[in-house]
Amino acid sequence: MSQFPRVAALLATVIATAGLTSLTTPAYAAGSVTCDTSGTMYFKPGVQIVPLKQDIEIRGANGSCRDSTGLGIDEARLTANFSGVWLTCELGGGGTGHGTGTLDWTLDDGRKASSDLDLNFESNIASEVTLSGQVVGGPLDGEKFSAHLSADLFRGSLKCTVGGPFGGAKSIGYRGDLTVG
Repeated sequence: MSQFPRVAALLATVIATAGLTSLTTPAYAAGSVTCDTSGTMYFKPGVQIVPLKQDIEIRGANGSCRDSTGLGIDEARLTANFSGVWLTCELGGGGTGHGTGTLDWTLDDGRKASSDLDLNFESNIASEVTLSGQVVGGPLDGEKFSAHLSADLFRGSLKCTVGGPFGGAKSIGYRGDLTVG
Protein backbone atom coordinates (compact mmCIF):
# COMPACT_ATOMS: atom_id res chain seq x y z
CA MET A 1 0.00 0.00 0.00
CA SER A 2 1.28 3.45 -0.94
CA GLN A 3 2.15 6.03 1.72
CA PHE A 4 0.71 8.82 -0.45
CA PRO A 5 -2.92 8.60 0.87
CA ARG A 6 -1.71 8.67 4.50
CA VAL A 7 0.61 11.63 3.89
CA ALA A 8 -2.14 13.47 1.98
CA ALA A 9 -4.64 12.84 4.80
CA LEU A 10 -2.14 14.02 7.42
CA LEU A 11 -1.32 17.14 5.38
CA ALA A 12 -5.04 17.92 4.94
CA THR A 13 -5.56 17.60 8.71
CA VAL A 14 -2.62 19.94 9.45
CA ILE A 15 -3.89 22.55 6.95
CA ALA A 16 -7.46 22.37 8.29
CA THR A 17 -6.25 22.69 11.89
CA ALA A 18 -3.98 25.62 11.01
CA GLY A 19 -6.88 27.33 9.21
CA LEU A 20 -9.17 26.95 12.23
CA THR A 21 -6.46 28.24 14.54
CA SER A 22 -5.89 31.36 12.44
CA LEU A 23 -9.63 32.08 12.32
CA THR A 24 -10.10 31.85 16.06
CA THR A 25 -6.90 33.52 17.25
CA PRO A 26 -7.46 37.29 17.72
CA ALA A 27 -4.96 39.78 16.27
CA TYR A 28 -4.62 41.24 19.79
CA ALA A 29 -5.66 40.30 23.28
CA ALA A 30 -8.97 41.63 24.59
CA GLY A 31 -8.49 44.81 26.56
CA SER A 32 -8.31 48.53 26.10
CA VAL A 33 -5.91 51.41 25.59
CA THR A 34 -6.23 54.58 27.69
CA CYS A 35 -4.04 57.57 26.84
CA ASP A 36 -3.43 61.06 28.14
CA THR A 37 -4.16 63.69 25.51
CA SER A 38 -3.56 67.40 25.11
CA GLY A 39 -3.36 69.85 22.25
CA THR A 40 -5.26 72.68 20.63
CA MET A 41 -8.79 73.06 19.26
CA TYR A 42 -9.16 75.50 16.38
CA PHE A 43 -12.51 77.18 15.60
CA LYS A 44 -13.63 78.79 12.36
CA PRO A 45 -15.11 81.43 12.20
CA GLY A 46 -14.36 81.75 15.94
CA VAL A 47 -16.43 81.17 19.08
CA GLN A 48 -18.28 84.26 20.30
CA ILE A 49 -21.03 85.18 22.73
CA VAL A 50 -23.67 84.63 20.04
CA PRO A 51 -24.09 81.01 18.87
CA LEU A 52 -22.46 80.36 15.50
CA LYS A 53 -21.78 77.22 13.47
CA GLN A 54 -18.13 76.30 13.91
CA ASP A 55 -15.75 74.10 11.96
CA ILE A 56 -13.54 72.54 14.60
CA GLU A 57 -10.09 71.04 14.13
CA ILE A 58 -8.41 69.14 16.96
CA ARG A 59 -4.63 68.81 16.80
CA GLY A 60 -3.18 66.71 19.58
CA ALA A 61 0.29 66.06 20.89
CA ASN A 62 1.67 62.63 21.75
CA GLY A 63 0.37 61.38 25.10
CA SER A 64 1.43 58.36 27.12
CA CYS A 65 -0.78 55.25 27.07
CA ARG A 66 -1.67 52.31 29.27
CA ASP A 67 -2.22 49.35 26.96
CA SER A 68 -3.84 46.06 27.95
CA THR A 69 -4.49 44.88 24.36
CA GLY A 70 -1.12 43.24 23.78
CA LEU A 71 -0.30 45.53 20.84
CA GLY A 72 2.40 47.35 22.80
CA ILE A 73 0.99 50.86 22.33
CA ASP A 74 3.20 53.40 24.11
CA GLU A 75 1.85 56.77 22.85
CA ALA A 76 -1.09 58.19 20.88
CA ARG A 77 -1.81 61.46 19.08
CA LEU A 78 -5.40 62.47 18.23
CA THR A 79 -6.44 64.61 15.27
CA ALA A 80 -10.08 65.25 14.32
CA ASN A 81 -12.35 67.51 12.26
CA PHE A 82 -16.00 68.48 12.75
CA SER A 83 -18.23 70.77 10.65
CA GLY A 84 -21.22 72.91 11.58
CA VAL A 85 -21.14 72.58 15.39
CA TRP A 86 -23.18 75.34 17.06
CA LEU A 87 -21.08 76.85 19.88
CA THR A 88 -21.01 79.93 22.06
CA CYS A 89 -18.72 80.87 24.93
CA GLU A 90 -21.68 81.52 27.24
CA LEU A 91 -22.34 78.96 29.98
CA GLY A 92 -24.57 76.27 28.50
CA GLY A 93 -23.53 77.17 24.96
CA GLY A 94 -22.39 73.75 23.86
CA GLY A 95 -23.28 71.90 20.71
CA THR A 96 -23.10 68.56 18.95
CA GLY A 97 -21.70 67.38 15.65
CA HIS A 98 -20.25 64.52 13.62
CA GLY A 99 -16.76 64.17 12.21
CA THR A 100 -13.76 62.01 11.53
CA GLY A 101 -10.39 61.56 13.15
CA THR A 102 -7.16 59.64 13.35
CA LEU A 103 -5.17 58.12 16.19
CA ASP A 104 -1.46 57.96 15.40
CA TRP A 105 0.09 55.25 17.54
CA THR A 106 3.72 54.81 18.60
CA LEU A 107 4.43 51.24 19.66
CA ASP A 108 6.90 50.32 22.39
CA ASP A 109 9.35 49.02 19.75
CA GLY A 110 9.28 52.39 17.92
CA ARG A 111 7.03 51.31 15.04
CA LYS A 112 4.19 53.63 13.96
CA ALA A 113 0.58 52.79 13.12
CA SER A 114 -2.69 54.71 12.75
CA SER A 115 -6.39 54.05 13.26
CA ASP A 116 -9.23 55.93 11.55
CA LEU A 117 -12.16 57.16 13.68
CA ASP A 118 -15.84 57.93 13.08
CA LEU A 119 -16.68 60.50 15.78
CA ASN A 120 -19.44 62.40 17.52
CA PHE A 121 -18.73 65.72 19.27
CA GLU A 122 -20.68 66.93 22.29
CA SER A 123 -20.07 70.01 24.42
CA ASN A 124 -22.78 70.74 26.98
CA ILE A 125 -21.29 73.57 28.99
CA ALA A 126 -18.70 75.04 26.61
CA SER A 127 -15.85 73.72 28.74
CA GLU A 128 -16.15 69.95 28.71
CA VAL A 129 -16.05 68.15 25.38
CA THR A 130 -16.95 64.50 24.93
CA LEU A 131 -15.96 62.59 21.81
CA SER A 132 -17.48 59.18 21.16
CA GLY A 133 -17.45 56.83 18.24
CA GLN A 134 -15.70 53.84 16.76
CA VAL A 135 -12.42 52.81 15.18
CA VAL A 136 -13.20 52.22 11.49
CA GLY A 137 -9.80 51.19 10.17
CA GLY A 138 -6.33 50.21 11.30
CA PRO A 139 -5.34 48.67 14.64
CA LEU A 140 -8.31 48.05 16.97
CA ASP A 141 -10.78 48.26 14.05
CA GLY A 142 -14.36 47.94 15.31
CA GLU A 143 -13.56 48.96 18.90
CA LYS A 144 -15.39 51.79 20.68
CA PHE A 145 -13.66 55.15 21.13
CA SER A 146 -14.30 57.80 23.80
CA ALA A 147 -12.50 60.92 24.96
CA HIS A 148 -13.10 63.53 27.64
CA LEU A 149 -11.44 66.89 26.95
CA SER A 150 -11.35 70.01 29.14
CA ALA A 151 -11.29 73.08 26.90
CA ASP A 152 -12.72 75.91 28.95
CA LEU A 153 -14.23 78.48 26.59
CA PHE A 154 -16.40 79.83 29.41
CA ARG A 155 -13.35 80.73 31.49
CA GLY A 156 -11.82 82.23 28.37
CA SER A 157 -14.94 84.32 27.66
CA LEU A 158 -12.91 87.54 27.72
CA LYS A 159 -11.21 86.26 24.57
CA CYS A 160 -14.68 85.60 23.09
CA THR A 161 -16.03 89.02 24.09
CA VAL A 162 -13.03 91.17 23.23
CA GLY A 163 -12.33 89.18 20.08
CA GLY A 164 -16.00 89.24 18.99
CA PRO A 165 -15.62 91.95 16.35
CA PHE A 166 -12.52 90.15 15.05
CA GLY A 167 -13.87 86.61 15.06
CA GLY A 168 -13.91 85.62 18.75
CA ALA A 169 -11.88 82.73 20.18
CA LYS A 170 -10.11 81.06 17.28
CA SER A 171 -8.25 78.46 19.38
CA ILE A 172 -8.02 77.07 22.88
CA GLY A 173 -5.85 74.43 24.53
CA TYR A 174 -7.27 71.23 25.93
CA ARG A 175 -6.23 68.37 28.23
CA GLY A 176 -7.92 65.07 28.88
CA ASP A 177 -7.88 61.36 28.19
CA LEU A 178 -9.04 58.96 25.52
CA THR A 179 -9.92 55.28 25.54
CA VAL A 180 -10.21 52.63 22.83
CA GLY A 181 -11.80 49.30 23.69
